Amino acid sequence: MAVGHGVKEGAEVKKIFPIMLVLMLLLWGCSKEEPQQVSSPPESAGTENAAESANDGGIRLMGMIIQDDGSMSGYMMMHGFLHTVENLGYPAKLYRVKGDASATVQKAVDDGCTGLLIPGSYTEAVRRAHDAGLYVVCPYEAYNGDEADVNVVADVSEYVEELARGIAERMTERGLKLGRILVYGSNTGSCFPAFGAAVKEYYPQFDTVSFNRTPGLGDDGAIDELADYLLNNRDIKGLYACDESSVPVAVKARSKAIAAFKDIEASEKASEKETKKKEPESTPTPEPSAESAKPTPNPALLKQISITAFGCGLSDENLELFKDNDIYGLCIEPYYDAAATATMMLDRLMQGEDTAKKVTVNRPIAYGDTIDKYKAIYNEVKELFDVE
Repeated sequence: MAVGHGVKEGAEVKKIFPIMLVLMLLLWGCSKEEPQQVSSPPESAGTENAAESANDGGIRLMGMIIQDDGSMSGYMMMHGFLHTVENLGYPAKLYRVKGDASATVQKAVDDGCTGLLIPGSYTEAVRRAHDAGLYVVCPYEAYNGDEADVNVVADVSEYVEELARGIAERMTERGLKLGRILVYGSNTGSCFPAFGAAVKEYYPQFDTVSFNRTPGLGDDGAIDELADYLLNNRDIKGLYACDESSVPVAVKARSKAIAAFKDIEASEKASEKETKKKEPESTPTPEPSAESAKPTPNPALLKQISITAFGCGLSDENLELFKDNDIYGLCIEPYYDAAATATMMLDRLMQGEDTAKKVTVNRPIAYGDTIDKYKAIYNEVKELFDVE
């Protein structure tokens, strides 16, 4: 993906291209504050406190420090900040850094910034901004120290429950009463326990299983690997590809498994025909073991490969798969929403209002009737930052 730099480091931004949707009130409605109250920003002895300018009637400048790594997640956060700060009426500066961001804090102070958005991974930069008397809000990433005034983080529990229920509900709509849901990706451990627990609680008729892509395996190998797994586990009727790059792999593997199953089905039918020619032997029916809490899959489940797929992450390829109905739902990482909410929290701090110490934003699940607004943001980011 070729990337240009439509907004330069440290450039003052007063106007940006207007976004067509995602009103700020909707974003604010999706955020949730915990009841902890944030304290006033600390004074820094011997340093002209930048936060003091928030109450002197002058122009207050907001800034954002962000890793300049060419990632779509970074651009989404930049756009969330720039769009929101424009709607709030503040001048803003965007500091795009490579590597350590500590020195950039002093530049922001020299530029007259009153508050900064700083990723939680930049711990030293957060500390320096705190010591300089700036308001500090950390968007998206968790910050484990006390120096940040507010930490806006992505929800890590409710979205998994919503996702699990969404897949299971769709399977139920298909008339399924049994079957398994597969969680697939490079690291399923981050979401599988909560996913499995949600399915067990709300849809106990379904089981869950996880399958990790073999590390270092290219896409073609990963497709073959997963296709073989699906062929041998045909009671899998739901699938969640839990990272962006795994979505096209899962869809292609499903298609390959369906195509290959025609040969398997023909072979099974031939074998069944041969078996019927022989006199069946009488065998006693085994007693169910104590471990068999659930019935075995209905044999009908094994007669076809039909899998409802959900994915994760915005990309050109994933949006195309969504358009073609190859995936039913798409989990959206809230990079834009986290930065927008963080900017609104910074505004409240600069207005002298109390805020919660921690705020969460939802990871929305997009379906056919809601995907357009996320696609519009995605396309606008590509245009603004010359992403091809």
